Amino acid sequence: MVGDGSSALQMLQLYIGNGSLMLLFAVALVYLWAKEKEKSFRVLMIYFSIGLLVVFFFTPLLLLVQKMGEGEIYYRLLWLLPIGIVIPYAVAKFVADCKKQWFKYTVVFLVCVYVMVGGNCVYNAPQFSKAQNAYQIPQEVIDICDAIVVEGREVKAVFPHELIQYVRQYSAFVVLTYGYDSIVERWGLNHPMEEEMRKEVSDAKNLATLARESYTHYIVLHKQHHVDGALEDEDFELFYSTENYVVYLDKHAYLGLK
Repeated sequence: MVGDGSSALQMLQLYIGNGSLMLLFAVALVYLWAKEKEKSFRVLMIYFSIGLLVVFFFTPLLLLVQKMGEGEIYYRLLWLLPIGIVIPYAVAKFVADCKKQWFKYTVVFLVCVYVMVGGNCVYNAPQFSKAQNAYQIPQEVIDICDAIVVEGREVKAVFPHELIQYVRQYSAFVVLTYGYDSIVERWGLNHPMEEEMRKEVSDAKNLATLARESYTHYIVLHKQHHVDGALEDEDFELFYSTENYVVYLDKHAYLGLK
C-alpha cells in the first residue's frame, strides 16, 4: 500500500505490478520515437509520457507532497500515463507498415496473448464478488436494513467496517453512526465508536455507552467479532440475525414517529 514515506521508485514498482505491460509500453514508446512523424502525436504520446515520468521522479516535489501528507495523491500521477493509447496505437502503426498479411495477424495475435498472459483478471481480486441482487451489494446488508428500518422515520445504526460502504447505496433511512470518512486513518476524522468497533475485542459496556451518547438505536456485529461482556447486560436485546451478523437493539431507544 502506498504511504507518505514511500519513494517514487517504490510507488512505480507498485504501479507496474509484474512489469509486463510497462515493458510493452516502453517498447511502444521507443518504436514511436523512431517512426512517428506527426508532431501532435509525438507530443501527446511520447513527450507527455516522458515528461510525466520526469516530474514524478522530481525529488523536491515528492518531498513537498509527502510533507503535506498527500503521498497517496502523488502516486496517482502515474494514472495519467497514456498506456492504453500508446500501446494500441504503436501496434496499429507497426501492423500498417507490414507488407505481408499473415505477418500482420501474427503480430496482433502475439500482442494479445502477451497482454493476457502477463496480466491478471480483475474479477479475481478480493474486492469483487458475484452479484447477489439487483443492487449489487451483499444481500445481508439489504436484509438487515429491511429488518431495522421504521417506515416514516430514520433509524441510526452502527455497522461493521466491511458493510459501511453499502448501507447508503440501499437505504437513505438508515443513518450511520460513523461513515467511511472515519475509517480512513489519514483523514484523521476519528470517532469513538469506530475506534471501539475496530478493536479485536470490543467492550460491551463501552459499546452500549457510546451508542446511547450518539443516539444509536442498533448495533450490528459480525458473529466472529469478540465482545468482552454481553450487550444483553447493558439493556440491549438481540433483535435480528443473518448468516454472519447479529443486530442488537437498545431497549431504551425510541422508535416512534413523534
